[in-house]
Amino acid sequence: MGLGIQSIVVMFVCVAVATMLACTPTPRTTVAPLPPYASVPEDPLTHVKPGDMLACVTRENIPQIPAAFDAKWSPDSTRLAVTRISREANHRMITGYEEVQRLSIVDVTTGQVHELGQGNKPVWSDTGTYLAYWPDGNDLRVARADGRLAAIVPSTEPSVRFVGDDLYYFYKDELRVWHDGLVITIVHVDPDLEPRYPQDDVYFSADAERFVMTRYYTDGSADRYLGVTATGVMTPLAADGAVFTEWSPVGKSLLVRTTNDVSLRDLAGDQWSKTLDVTTRIHGWTADGRLLLGSLTPETPGAIAFDRSNVYSKSGIGAPATLPNLFGVRAFSPDGRYFAGTYLADRLTTTLALFSCGSATPDVLRAETAARAHVSSVEGGFIRPASGAISQFMQGSHTGLDISAPYGTLLVAADDGVVDEVGWVAVGGRRVCVMHAGALESCYYHTSVPLVNIGERVVRGQPVALVGMTGFTAGPHTHFEVKLDGRIVDPLSY
Repeated sequence: MGLGIQSIVVMFVCVAVATMLACTPTPRTTVAPLPPYASVPEDPLTHVKPGDMLACVTRENIPQIPAAFDAKWSPDSTRLAVTRISREANHRMITGYEEVQRLSIVDVTTGQVHELGQGNKPVWSDTGTYLAYWPDGNDLRVARADGRLAAIVPSTEPSVRFVGDDLYYFYKDELRVWHDGLVITIVHVDPDLEPRYPQDDVYFSADAERFVMTRYYTDGSADRYLGVTATGVMTPLAADGAVFTEWSPVGKSLLVRTTNDVSLRDLAGDQWSKTLDVTTRIHGWTADGRLLLGSLTPETPGAIAFDRSNVYSKSGIGAPATLPNLFGVRAFSPDGRYFAGTYLADRLTTTLALFSCGSATPDVLRAETAARAHVSSVEGGFIRPASGAISQFMQGSHTGLDISAPYGTLLVAADDGVVDEVGWVAVGGRRVCVMHAGALESCYYHTSVPLVNIGERVVRGQPVALVGMTGFTAGPHTHFEVKLDGRIVDPLSY
């Protein structure tokens, strides 16, 4: 596969990362191996009752999609657009192969799978007629539900939004709409605020009436603007200390996270906020747009556990949700009947899992409860820290693995250890580092939100940060770097 513009940009960024990150001093300590969890918290499955639509604990049989790491539900909750890793020969890579991102459409009712080809970041139209996705380059692909290509749409931002079958997107300073082959320019935005990906990123609200643009700077700061789609007018978003924003899956409520708290705003002026602690660091959404806050049982290759999350809305805290500890997608179907995501099938491979909600039976509960305990001795060694594809290996002057994953994806500790760095560095952006036994240290760069603090003891598979775009990046990913006694080593060797 030839090098595209995006690949060249990634290679340039990797050289810069290698030059600057390798020179960043890191304190060294010796860390004794951590024991596996000695006890398991109260089993949330004991509280589950049939008919509870926020209890998604019954595993469904679906076609095996090898190395799946992302998925998007169709509006009728019958199909998933699944992004997966295809390992393909490439003699330019030190490994002899590369991980290519490809898309499949899976019908969860019939088990049929249709391959779309190379691409990622899928978005369904509200009718399910179209699926837009982003291959390498600056053009969107729009496919019909049966996989046939409907259009190639020039775009300079990968984040798009459908309203009905109208596709809203940016091309340079133009806010455009594509509809069944016809392209209309809605408005030109202020040239000084033209989104230039990946220096800037844009995310539309679920109804596409608003959007947030984030502009990242090399000193670690960022400006966030709230835009009105109909006019293109952007005003600074009042969000002191914000490191992460995300729209609700319905309407136009906006989640704003700082390092220590979270607020949920609707644009009518209402706001709800909470200071976060270890039990509320992981957020998510119900199908109808209520906010989930909780913790996540650490990932164990080949096993799935269950956790309870509080459900927040304007009216207060509702009955908790009981969900599997999937660490990739973590998405309810639009009708609320299913919960889908990815988990570690083994140390280095993620796979898709689907759970139905509200249909728990005692036999199912007894079978799944056995997977709750985290056992750090299972298949020892570093695990893949994110549900994503390796876009760059450690070779030449590149100092680690680049793992591409959707913005906001959970990053987990590759092994047991103690957090020894949390903060911002030049080029690498926000990072979290963990010191392991044997003078090994792993670091995760370009993050958005840290989920741990310096001195905190973590276990393999425990969430430590969210994927972001801080520092120099060619898109959302983490630069996964490992050192042995301060010397850069290949993460795949551990």
